[in-house]
Amino acid sequence: MRVSIKAWAVVLGLAMGPWVAAWAQDAATPQDAASGPRGGQTDEAAQANALYASQNFVGALPLYEELHKRHPKEVAWDERLAMCLLGAAHTHPDAEAAAMQERAHQLLLEAKAGGDNSNLLQVVLEKLEAPAGAAPAGPVSPGMDAFQRAEKAFSSGDLPGALKLYEESAAADPKFYEAPLEAGDTEYKRGNYKEAGTWFARAIAINPDRETAYRYWGDCLMKGGNPKEAEDKFIDAVIAEPYSRTTRVGLKQWADATKTLLAPPPIALPARPTVDAKGNTNVTIDPTQIGNPTGPAILAYSMGSTVWRQGEFKKTFPSEPQYRHSLPEEAQSIRIALSTLTKVPPDKLDATWKTLLALDKDGMLECWILLDHADQGIAQDYVAYRAGHRELMHAYVAKYDVHSK
Repeated sequence: MRVSIKAWAVVLGLAMGPWVAAWAQDAATPQDAASGPRGGQTDEAAQANALYASQNFVGALPLYEELHKRHPKEVAWDERLAMCLLGAAHTHPDAEAAAMQERAHQLLLEAKAGGDNSNLLQVVLEKLEAPAGAAPAGPVSPGMDAFQRAEKAFSSGDLPGALKLYEESAAADPKFYEAPLEAGDTEYKRGNYKEAGTWFARAIAINPDRETAYRYWGDCLMKGGNPKEAEDKFIDAVIAEPYSRTTRVGLKQWADATKTLLAPPPIALPARPTVDAKGNTNVTIDPTQIGNPTGPAILAYSMGSTVWRQGEFKKTFPSEPQYRHSLPEEAQSIRIALSTLTKVPPDKLDATWKTLLALDKDGMLECWILLDHADQGIAQDYVAYRAGHRELMHAYVAKYDVHSK
C-alpha cells in the first residue's frame, strides 16, 4: 500500500513538534542579509519569519527560496529553507517529497559547513542520517488517511482543522502513536497546554518507549510554568531513548532555562584489556598508579574484564556467536575492583572510586553504566534492564546527572 514520504518521516521522528518553535531563533536572522534600506527586516524576511513561527511551512517556503537565492551563503536561510522543505514535503507526490527531503539534507550540511551549530540543525541531521529501518510490517494504520489530511492542514497553518483531523485519526486507530502526538502538538501551538498534555499522555500510553511525547509534554509544562514537572518528563524522554541526541538536547534546554547544571558523575575508569592479532590479552597499568592505595582496584578491574572475555561471556550469553562488551561484565568488573577498597581510608580515594562506591551503595551502578558509560556492546543490554528498573533509572538521572548551580 502506498504511504506518503511525510508519513514515513513522522514514523522516523521527523515531525516538527514543539522543539522547532522553541529553537526557531537558534540561527538568528542576520541583519545584513535581511535588512531594508532604512534598517530592520525587509517585508519579505519579516513575512517569511512570521509564517515560519506560525508553522505555515507551505506559505513560508517560496519566501525563503527567494531569500536563499539572494543570499546563498547565509546559513540562516539554509536552515529555514530546509525546515520548510521538510515541513511541506507531504503536500507533494512521493518522488517530489523524497527530492525535497534530500535537498533539505544538503542545505543543512551547507549550513553546518558555514558555521551553523544550532540544536535544531544537529537534531534534524541526526534524524535524516539515521539508517532507514525496514518498512513496518502489516497494513497501514486505518487512521493514516485522516492523519495525512491533518498534516496538510497543519503545514498550511490551519490548526483548528488539523486538530479535528488528528482526533479523527486517533479515533480510527487507538494504537496509532502519531495521531495523539500531533494532536497534542497542535494544542501546544494554540496555547492549550493542559489539553496538549492529555494528548501526549495518550501517546505515551500507546508506547512508553518512544521519547517524543515525553519531550513535547516537557515543553508544554515549561510554557505552563511547571519546570519541576517538566524535568520529570525530560528525564522520562532520556530513559525512553537514551542514545539519541534529540532526547539529551531536550533535557539540556530545560537545564539552560532553569539555570541547572547537567553533568555525568566524575568517573574515569582505567583502560580495559586489549586483544592483539594473536589473541593474546594485554593489560596496561599506568605506572604512576603503582604504590597507589587504589592500585589493586585498577588491576582488579582489568582482570575482571579479562576473565569475562575468556569464558564468562559465553556462559552468560550462550546464544550470542561472538564476544561483546556487556553490562554484566562491566558491573562485575567494577564491583570486584570496589571490593579491594574496603580498607582504604576515604581520604585516599579519588573522585572516581568515591563516586563508584556511592553508586553501588545506592543500587545505581548499572544505571550509570547504561546511561553515562555505555558503548555499543553495553547498549544492547539496555532494553532488558530498563524493563524492570525504569523508576530507578529516572531517580539516577535526577540525583547524579542534574545539579543545582
